[in-house]
Amino acid sequence: MIRDFGRLKNGPFDVLVIGGGIYGAWTALDTALHGLKVAVIDKGDWACGTSTASTKLIHGGLRYLEHLRLDLVHSSLEERKQLTAMAPHRVKPLRFFIPNYDSNRVGPIKLQTGLWLYDLMAGKGQPVPAHTRLKRRDALTQYPFLKDKAISGGFTYGDCQTDDFRLVLDIIDGAQRAGTVAVNYAKAASLISDGRNVKGAVVQDLLTGAKTEVRSKVVINTAGPWAPFIDDIHLLTSYIRYSKGIHLILPPLPTKDALLLMTKSDKRIFFIVPWYGKSLLGTTDGEFEGHPDNVSIEAFEIDYLLTEANRHLKSVTWDRRAVLGGFVGLRTLQNEPGKPLSQVTREWSVIEPRPGLLVSIGGKYTSARLDAAKIVARLLDILNRPTNAYSPTTGYTLPSTPRADYKAWRKTAMQKALRSGLKKDVAAFLILRFGDAIPNLLALIDQQPELARRLAPELPFCWAEVVYCALNEMVVHLEDLLRRRIPLTILARPDRSLAEQIAAKVAPHLGWSQADSNAEVAHLMLRWTDIEDKL
Repeated sequence: MIRDFGRLKNGPFDVLVIGGGIYGAWTALDTALHGLKVAVIDKGDWACGTSTASTKLIHGGLRYLEHLRLDLVHSSLEERKQLTAMAPHRVKPLRFFIPNYDSNRVGPIKLQTGLWLYDLMAGKGQPVPAHTRLKRRDALTQYPFLKDKAISGGFTYGDCQTDDFRLVLDIIDGAQRAGTVAVNYAKAASLISDGRNVKGAVVQDLLTGAKTEVRSKVVINTAGPWAPFIDDIHLLTSYIRYSKGIHLILPPLPTKDALLLMTKSDKRIFFIVPWYGKSLLGTTDGEFEGHPDNVSIEAFEIDYLLTEANRHLKSVTWDRRAVLGGFVGLRTLQNEPGKPLSQVTREWSVIEPRPGLLVSIGGKYTSARLDAAKIVARLLDILNRPTNAYSPTTGYTLPSTPRADYKAWRKTAMQKALRSGLKKDVAAFLILRFGDAIPNLLALIDQQPELARRLAPELPFCWAEVVYCALNEMVVHLEDLLRRRIPLTILARPDRSLAEQIAAKVAPHLGWSQADSNAEVAHLMLRWTDIEDKL
């Protein structure tokens, strides 16, 4: 993947996509596969906002059944199957346990009915098994770390998990291979119009300060929470509302399964999910007003999640000292004045506030491909182009997807990885994260065997990833590398010495001077203080 700001001058384009999260990525790929001339930009790194502040799930949305959002659940379950077929190395089946408590807002009969409907709506060929019911004894045997006095049994069901950033990056890579001009750290400073119709944007290179006019027939704004700050803030803010969610990283629980639990204070659902050998706890759902650049984790939100988790845990107690990392994100919802946030629709929509400008609002990570196809259908209608019954992204093979039988490929890849000197857990996650690029990483290790070493104790990442990402994945800053391409700084408290070693390792590949490396490390350490100050 090559970052080339100069290619934005090769217009005019059929479409300019502003925002390189999951919606922007799928929109750019879909449009490019239709044979149109496309550019996609982001003022930060790819997926640096809402798309990497998720619970890392590819799921149907079990909790949406309670609100009878059946179309949303059905389409998401179908998409779970599609994404698993498209990227079996990226979408991993995950078992969830829901304990039964007398205090639960949803009783066992209603819950089992919902799970039965969830399985029925999923249909055949799903990557996960149907739900099961556990008696009290079986539940306590399988999950002995949960407080046992109030548990009367429970249910297990299946959904899937992913690394949200790496899936977005793969889609951006696919779009670039299909001819899209893709540039991160490129800001849409203002829109270009002829007085009525939007005709493109003035785009600024945030690395050099240079600006260029990018002319396009249509502009698609998929910037999520930042959408209003590209054009008319007063116009778009009337359409949207922000939901703020935080997640915390904590030590692992003695299970490979995820937990779906209910809070006592406000009867909300939250998750404890295994992720890269740690526990991902979240999320909150709170109102937010202000500029999305200013969103941060608050101490009361940390306490809220820890308190609710500890209501369920018996053998461990999590306090602020146990928090290893965390992240915060904003979800853009359709504005429904007068409704409490919990009742605001989670449905997605696309609006056209000005001729030539489409704006994506709301949606889900799982269903983003389907929604992007609807954006592109509207685009093709504006351009008077013929539309297809199916999106060209249906059945699309991502650049990193192995072309061979997945199970056989995985077995062979694991054998080769272990022979190269990688530890088993590192090799397993390397396969999931890089897929068909594994031979390239192993080639680096063959040349420099020390690259098989772990980056940090108890984390399944190795030095070969650092070098490979710097060489091939459009890394601009150290934070790009260690927050997203390798989620080191959200899985463990930052280690300045390690950060300095990594900066020194990638500096020759990224053209950094010693002063550049020092500045990158300083910025990376500063980013942690947002959480550290609250602990």
